[in-house]
Amino acid sequence: MYKDVEKRFDIRVIEKKIQEGIVTHQEYEDHLQMLPDVSSNIDEEYLLSF
Repeated sequence: MYKDVEKRFDIRVIEKKIQEGIVTHQEYEDHLQMLPDVSSNIDEEYLLSF
């Protein structure tokens, strides 16, 4: 078991963990839904436009 649950869903390795069956797609989706909405904290000076 992970001491720090956030590391289980680390964006740098989540794809590999899903492929290996360590994390399911549903667990990952549930984790994403639980994250707080911090979009109001964005600094508009650094917004990128494409």
